[in-house]
Amino acid sequence: MRCLLDIHHPKHVHLFRPLVRRWRERGDAVQIVTRDKDITHALLDLYGLPYACLSRQQRGWRRGAELALRWVRCAAWIRRFQPDVVLSVAGITTAPAARLAGVPNIVLTDTETARLSNRVAFPFADRILTPEWFNGRFGARHHVYRGFHEWSYLCPAEFRADADLVRGEGIEPEAPYVVLRLVQWGAAHDRGEQGFAAHDVVALVERWSRRLRVYVSAEGAVPERLRPYLARFRVDRIHHVLAFASLVVGESPSMATEAALLGVPTVLVSSWAGRCGNMQVLERRYGLMQVFAESAPGAAAALALAESPPDRASLEARRQALLGDLCDMPAMLDRHIAAVLDA
Repeated sequence: MRCLLDIHHPKHVHLFRPLVRRWRERGDAVQIVTRDKDITHALLDLYGLPYACLSRQQRGWRRGAELALRWVRCAAWIRRFQPDVVLSVAGITTAPAARLAGVPNIVLTDTETARLSNRVAFPFADRILTPEWFNGRFGARHHVYRGFHEWSYLCPAEFRADADLVRGEGIEPEAPYVVLRLVQWGAAHDRGEQGFAAHDVVALVERWSRRLRVYVSAEGAVPERLRPYLARFRVDRIHHVLAFASLVVGESPSMATEAALLGVPTVLVSSWAGRCGNMQVLERRYGLMQVFAESAPGAAAALALAESPPDRASLEARRQALLGDLCDMPAMLDRHIAAVLDA
């Protein structure tokens, strides 16, 4: 099998890494094309995954020109590589180009609010794969599975928390600490949305720091009073840092999901994330996350969790109930690839 794989976000590196390894071990050919965004290329380099860059992330009106460039370059790579199947998250780059080339393509998404990419990609996709709890259905080409993108790389077969790697980041894993993740709010689906208010974040960190160590991970600039708490973790060690945390709080649905799957008390503040099925099932069905659309109640919940931590045995029982329900992500993707190749 020959697969062209589009990776345009750091999380997609983690999602597809187990699958790429499985393919290569059985002799399949994989061509990765990328978007130069955040730490995507740094992760690919660390994991030894060769790639061809289609574009560098642009903002504002330049996004449209970037997308057009990606379409042209993706089409060229499809002609050059001659894949049997094209695979991506969101599919906004690959689905139109693959359909025009007559190559089967599979699109994964777990983000209901990514309306633009969903509207562009879904009509061209041969299969649309979403978690079972995704809010929305798209006809006969839509297939669901019991899983999370994050489960692909955090399942026990792929990940074991390593205290020595955490110590390598200058953190003592046995001492209580909180990780605060702040995002830049620059994605297309972030437009008009928000997370923490700056004054709430500053107040939280000042309260936490009286009894916990605080590590702030931020995509953009932070208030002056937070700079002493900024942490620059090695990009391939962040999940180990999360696994030993006493509390994870932030604006990133992806990192909140990772923390919840690792059994760490988690608070997510995002005006849009609560509309997504992943967050709803983690919060309402399994009680592994608290989600808030507004800053003030989210900050209050984060402070309360730090002062009165939940019973970890109860939290672990809920986590085990969830994990028992989840599928093998690489095996699931392999089945869908086989199905479109046999069609």
